[in-house]
Amino acid sequence: MKRHAFAAFAALFAGTLLAANVTSITPVPQSEKPDHWWTKRFAEKQELVKKGGSKVVFVGDSITHFLENGDAWKSRLAVAPYNALNLGFSGDRTEHVLWRLDHGELDGYKAKAVVLMIGTNNTGHRSRADESPIDTIIGINEIIRKIRSKQPQAKIILHPIFPRGERADDPMRARNDTVNASIRQLADDRDIFWCDFNDRLIQPDGTLSREIMPDFLHPSAKGQQIWVDSLMPTLNKVLKAADCDLPQAARAIPRRLPEYVGRMTDRRRLTMARKGETLDVVFLGDSITHGWEGAGREVFKKLNADYKILNLGHSGDRTEHLVWRFLNGEMEGYKAKLFMLMIGTNNGGDSAEDVAAGIKRIIEIVQEKHPESRILLLPIFPRNDNARNGHRIKNEKTNEIIRGFADGDRVVWCDFNDKFLEPGPDKVLPRSLMPDLLHPNHEGYLIWEAAVRPYFEKYCK
Repeated sequence: MKRHAFAAFAALFAGTLLAANVTSITPVPQSEKPDHWWTKRFAEKQELVKKGGSKVVFVGDSITHFLENGDAWKSRLAVAPYNALNLGFSGDRTEHVLWRLDHGELDGYKAKAVVLMIGTNNTGHRSRADESPIDTIIGINEIIRKIRSKQPQAKIILHPIFPRGERADDPMRARNDTVNASIRQLADDRDIFWCDFNDRLIQPDGTLSREIMPDFLHPSAKGQQIWVDSLMPTLNKVLKAADCDLPQAARAIPRRLPEYVGRMTDRRRLTMARKGETLDVVFLGDSITHGWEGAGREVFKKLNADYKILNLGHSGDRTEHLVWRFLNGEMEGYKAKLFMLMIGTNNGGDSAEDVAAGIKRIIEIVQEKHPESRILLLPIFPRNDNARNGHRIKNEKTNEIIRGFADGDRVVWCDFNDKFLEPGPDKVLPRSLMPDLLHPNHEGYLIWEAAVRPYFEKYCK
């Protein structure tokens, strides 16, 4: 059956069966008791969602749930760059997953990939008379529709239901095989990707071994390793495709200038990484931030006397260069109480929306790698002589967007741009503070230092 025909078929039955209150597509929680483990786990996962969710999300039942406790998950998926969120709940059927998705598990954040495997409890907990394969198929289809609705930008990696029962002719395995033969047709290698490695879980004669699945249902540590090994090529392919959907300003793009590479490998940074220092403030940005060690060096000395600071400003950098740097080592090896971020003025050919998308991704990376730190978010500084300058107008539009990224807690907005400007409708930027109408001089860095020092005092002392 072609994908579009199957989708139409499933949609037709979904509409019909919803009216008939078919269990597999009628959202319901496993439990509503406050002290039940399922209710507690749901509340715990909701807290993780509120903190920003994840770019990689696993949705499923006990098979997914138990993966969270294994070494394959902890060593490969729970860590950067995936930092995966496990939304597997033991005992869940399609209707329980639908309830969870209706109650916030995919809200308030943007995932890049959702890994889905569900349905074995629909066939395992109900007789064929109570739930036919088509009921399970439509339940899975409804979950996919819900994911697409709540996370339209995310790619879905769809697993078949894993084999269960010791023998190939096990009745529940046969029902699952019927479901799998249909749901695989949903994959289009564009939005939904089929990832089937069931043949690696079974023996050549079709039997399951206790070495791979001790109870003939849940993978052992070895089975979980097979799962993760088999998934990673598809997951990495999907994440790369998701990155291609991002504007250039939000992608990881390196610069190859020799002096840039030299600064990237600065001995001071490598020393800090080896020592595992805890820093007060890390400066993030381009030449304007780099300039703390140039025109602002005397002011920088005053700050360094009171705070332990690492300056990761690189002249000429655009947002995409910061994304690359932060995914390639500059966020590793140390802890920081506060990050100060100001970037975007070099993104001359990008729209304000694209620059803002790049800044948002930088914030997300910093938060992923340093979840206990705060970010002091600065607007792009004024540049050029007056407010009618096109570059200035675009930067101000970008600032209006990124101001919304601050929540006043983990990300704090700090705008002192008016301190650089002369009074009046033209908002003239004087050369007495920025001689080239872009980079502050000593007096300009004094203004900057006075504006941010109270935040350093608040978050670092």
